[in-house]
Amino acid sequence: MSDKLTFSYILSDDQMRAQLESGATLQFQGLESDWQTVERQVERLGFGQRYFVSRTSGPHGGLTRVTPVRH
Repeated sequence: MSDKLTFSYILSDDQMRAQLESGATLQFQGLESDWQTVERQVERLGFGQRYFVSRTSGPHGGLTRVTPVRH
């Protein structure tokens, strides 16, 4: 089972790369206006085929989730 980590800020490229290489599921809370930044960062770092980026909205704010693709 992979780790599930929650952040309230956008990670640097080095931080994001390390988390994606580890296979972790990342959640970003409170980044409603920046969810596409997270999506583009995952693509730019070369993990677009290995991770799925999704966004949900709710009464307590939005959540951007970066989840490993399971084959």
